[in-house]
Amino acid sequence: MKPVTGTALYESKKYDNLRDLMMSACEMHGARDAFIFRRNPQQSEIHRSFYEFGEDIKAFGTYLLNSEFAGDKLAVVGENSYEWFVSYNAILSTDSVGVPLDRALPEDELVALLKRSESKILIYHHKHHKMMLNIAKRQDNGEDDIVVRKFIVMYREGVKDTDWPDDDRFASFYDLLEEGKEKINNGDNKFLTTPINAEEARIILFTSGTTSMSKGVLLSHKNITSNVHSINQTLDVHPGERAFSILPLHHTFENTCDFFILLSGGCLCLSDGLRYITKNLQEWGPNVCISVPILFENIYSKIEDVLVKTGKDKVVNVMRPITRFLKKCGIDIRHNVYKQILDNLGGNFRFVVIGGAGIDKKYIDAFTDFGIDMYMGYGLTETSPVISVTNELLNVKGSVGRPMAGITAAIDCDGVGPKAVGEILTKSDSVMLGYYRNEEATKEAIDSDGWFHTGDMGYIDKTGSIHITGRVKSMIVLTNGKKAFPEEIESVIAEIKGVNEVFVWGNVNDKEAIDICAKILINRSDIGRELGLTVEPDDNQVEAYLNDKMHEANHTMPAYKIVRNYVFSEEDMIKTTTLKIKRPKEQEHIENKLKECGVTMRDVNGKNFDKLIKTS
Repeated sequence: MKPVTGTALYESKKYDNLRDLMMSACEMHGARDAFIFRRNPQQSEIHRSFYEFGEDIKAFGTYLLNSEFAGDKLAVVGENSYEWFVSYNAILSTDSVGVPLDRALPEDELVALLKRSESKILIYHHKHHKMMLNIAKRQDNGEDDIVVRKFIVMYREGVKDTDWPDDDRFASFYDLLEEGKEKINNGDNKFLTTPINAEEARIILFTSGTTSMSKGVLLSHKNITSNVHSINQTLDVHPGERAFSILPLHHTFENTCDFFILLSGGCLCLSDGLRYITKNLQEWGPNVCISVPILFENIYSKIEDVLVKTGKDKVVNVMRPITRFLKKCGIDIRHNVYKQILDNLGGNFRFVVIGGAGIDKKYIDAFTDFGIDMYMGYGLTETSPVISVTNELLNVKGSVGRPMAGITAAIDCDGVGPKAVGEILTKSDSVMLGYYRNEEATKEAIDSDGWFHTGDMGYIDKTGSIHITGRVKSMIVLTNGKKAFPEEIESVIAEIKGVNEVFVWGNVNDKEAIDICAKILINRSDIGRELGLTVEPDDNQVEAYLNDKMHEANHTMPAYKIVRNYVFSEEDMIKTTTLKIKRPKEQEHIENKLKECGVTMRDVNGKNFDKLIKTS
């Protein structure tokens, strides 16, 4: 095991805690915009400066410090919003414990996590108001042992007066903000003088999964500030640049990166939602974006559609290698040649960081050719989260970059050489303190030498860049003992034109052996174009096309990795709020439908999964 430790590319100041970090950012960049957002897509945009942001954090924090809830566990749930940022920062700045919860959780699962975390306050988006009323009613009826004492709506005007309860437990965020401001005006300085223990657990982040199985990751101020410090030494966001924010805020990838962007003086432009991405990009002209693969895969598909419809695809395909060659010679004309494409994305993009899952090389190549640098990041909630990221100085295609400054990574394997595959381990100040009330799981994840076991398989190349080959848990162990990683096979199938997404799993056949199978999410129109049709292909034509392409794909892989059976579909797969496929859930969904229909994967090989008919 040969560890690799990252080195700094840029200078950065390290902060002891998140209050100091954010108050310094607000002081340094006071007059600049910190946020641009809307209450809803039909209303005018609202701007908030760093000065206003800092004052609001102080005010809400002062309210908390003068309440009975200071230092307790306080939860936040809801859509991305300015008030989400203020409340969460205020919680952490008062040495209380922040519990950011998934906005997409159904009521029962949200209640279960409130009970597990013992949260005393629940700050919520107005779209969650009906759910909050139900939870309060469940409390009144003694149905649940929920200890929430205060329900605080982020934006009271978003709730109809007729829906507002006559209940002291419910309060308006801005009313409490005013209480805090009044106390500050009367000389209260608790906010700046309350000590913060930077090394104790002050954040509980629940991982994806059912509430009974999800783990509560315990993070400290030191964990997050050290990660922000490492990112700041690796990537460069300029004061005044705009960042497009679309990932859910409860997710640590977005959360920590937003701390980095704000510290750099960047402005967070909060997306109006998936339907408004193109509109938001064009009106706000962001310079950077932290994203997951599917967002830019979809953006590329739309670009490709427009190019084909306007007949410009052939010109672009000719120009791409030319502009790529000129750039290598020091002549960069990409922004002139691809101006129309870039203008449709706002015209100002410098770079995009992709995390959460791998993205196909063709998308990286395409956006890079157009003039947008695509960087791959890697990390986990347990590592606060970023371990490594590619950057302008080292961007090895297919890798997720070298470990960032202050972070060490290694491969736990028996083999030798730069491409020996094993589990990826990491060690740094960003590694979590442990799992909430789960000492056994903590000991499994962090060994006696302080190495965190990521559960990801991969290797480190001669440049020190990390390459991920798959997840330990998703690894398919075949009957002959050979091992295959679904992610590797999925990346091959995803190269097929007309394939939007792929899910690969190990299916137990009628002989109790393991067959590698795939469910393929298709774009029927794209397949029609590939077949030269003027109308959309029917299922038989799609099957014939995919049979040919799957035959070709299988020939590029070792025999033990070939896909034995596949089905195609046009319905979205089961995903997390960060748009990653929930593998166990998706596999369970497929297996249940096959069982209900009384068929096996071999019976329906090549067929439309959506049209399988249940026998019961």
